[in-house]
Parts: sequence; C-alpha cells; structure tokens
Amino acid sequence: MGKAISRKPFYAIAEVCDRWALSAGDIAAYALEGELTLSLPVADLHAEVINAGNDQERKRAYLATGKCRYVGTVDLGRADAFNILQQGSAAVARVYPSDCDLLMLLNAAGDAEAMLVSAARLVVRHAEFEAFEKRFVTLPPLAEQDGARVERRGRPRGAPAKYDWENWLCDMIVIVNEEGVPETQVQLIARAQQWFAVRLGPDNVPCETSIKRRLSRFWPRIKPDVGRPSALHSRENSAPGGGREKIRSPKT
Repeated sequence: MGKAISRKPFYAIAEVCDRWALSAGDIAAYALEGELTLSLPVADLHAEVINAGNDQERKRAYLATGKCRYVGTVDLGRADAFNILQQGSAAVARVYPSDCDLLMLLNAAGDAEAMLVSAARLVVRHAEFEAFEKRFVTLPPLAEQDGARVERRGRPRGAPAKYDWENWLCDMIVIVNEEGVPETQVQLIARAQQWFAVRLGPDNVPCETSIKRRLSRFWPRIKPDVGRPSALHSRENSAPGGGREKIRSPKT
C-alpha cells in the first residue's frame, strides 16, 4: 500500500483553487488585500541583498549589503502577485525571502533587471496554506484528509468537494454529443464554465486552469482533425435504424 504525503513544501495555484473552491481572480483579491501571500520558487536567482537599517542621521533606511545567488522560495509583494494573476504574467523587480528584508533582482552581469513571472509559476507555501485554511476555509486539515484516505484504503471522507466534477463530465459528454465538438479547447472551456455558472452562480466558477487540466484528459481524442470526418456527422448522415443495410446477393 502506498504511503500518503501529509504535506508538501508548497502548492500550485491550481491545487489551492480546487481545494478551496476559488477562482484565480479570488486568489488575486486575497493577495492584494494582504490576506494570502503568494510565493515563487527559484533555483538560481541573481540578486542584491537589501536590509533595513539606520543612516548617519539615525533615520530608517534600506541598505545594500551584498550580492547573492538565491535558491529557495521567495514571497511576492501584494501588487506583483495581483498583477501576475490578473494579467497572466508581469515583471517583478523585488522579492522577499525569509532571511533578509528584500532582494533586488539582477541579471547575470550584475545589473538591476526585472524578471517576467507567469501565473503558472506562483505557489502558496505550506505555512501560508495552513494559516489561510485555519482562518477562512471550512475543510479538515490536509494531514487528516490524507490519513483518512490511507485508513479507509482510498475512500475519502470529510467535507465533500464543492465542484461535482463527475456529474460535470457526464453532462459534458451529453453536450458534445448534442452540440458537436467545439473548434477549439478554449471554446470547450467556456462551455464548461457556463455549466458551472448556471448551477453555482457566476462567482463560483472554478478557475480556467482546473477545468483545462481535466479537459486535457480527453480533448486530444475528440478535437476536430482537418481531413477526418466527424463521428457525429457520420452518425447524423447514416440511414435510420442503425446504419446502412447490407445488400445480399439473391440465391440461385
């Protein structure tokens, strides 16, 4: 029997969207208000270390104390996190590690240079994840959920998920069968979002990333292929009664 992992160092935005039944826009709003800190994992970040101190007149000032190549997880400012999620990506010039006040980003030559960060790279650190759940989310702790799955051999217990993905998938099959296969995956995602909006309201639609990840399991199999006749069209054009009748040669 496999062992369940009770925690991870950090969680992708799509993971927390699913668990908390929030959209990416909701996460952006919490980040902007300072109620959720978003982070960025980095493996070799060139930066200048800045620490708070006092100048010669004993006034508060930020002082450069050296350069470094940082490895680990760094926090983003509220505005940067919000802009990245709203726009899909944004330039970031400074980040906030745990062991100093801030890092100013540099290029390999040692000059100040902002880094383009995409929304797909953002994560929520474990400590921040637990703090947010304790304050806002009515779900059992992550470790308890994982322990329950092991104890009951894969039968999850606890609060049910808000999104009924199984029923959604069944209805999507019916929709594609009746309306035909959309020309693009983007159109299919929009149709999926419409399904949730009708049942849960426009403010409770799962994020596009969560829907896309589930659609990717079968979209490559049903997407339109230029030059290949559609199975739906073939069915519509077939003779009533289950297909073309076979022509039998008369007996001699």
